Amino acid sequence: MPIFIIFFIGSVAETNRAPFDLAEAESELVSGFMTEHAAVIFVFFFLAEYASIVLICILITILFLGGYLYDYIPSLFELTQYFDFDYYIDNFYSESIFTDPLLEGLLYSLALGLKSCIMIFAFI
Repeated sequence: MPIFIIFFIGSVAETNRAPFDLAEAESELVSGFMTEHAAVIFVFFFLAEYASIVLICILITILFLGGYLYDYIPSLFELTQYFDFDYYIDNFYSESIFTDPLLEGLLYSLALGLKSCIMIFAFI
């Protein structure tokens, strides 16, 4: 947990989000290099900043939140004390519909996407 907090704070600083978005020089007080670019070039700079946020959040998800594992999701919320998730997970894997690699890949993708979206929400 302490490593996650340090990594998250470092990631916020690296992507220039608040409170680490302070200008470094007097000439950059009016948004710096972005004042020289208009329209499409400005959109590319803006999208690159948010693409770096998505990349960092996917990296945080893989390193600290179990990545694509969907059976890890219940333990994230500490709900195991109220429900018997082992029973559901055992029955989940025993059904024949989820032995298809495409469906399992879809579930892995959805689990990684859901965890990454939660991190992006926390980031922004």
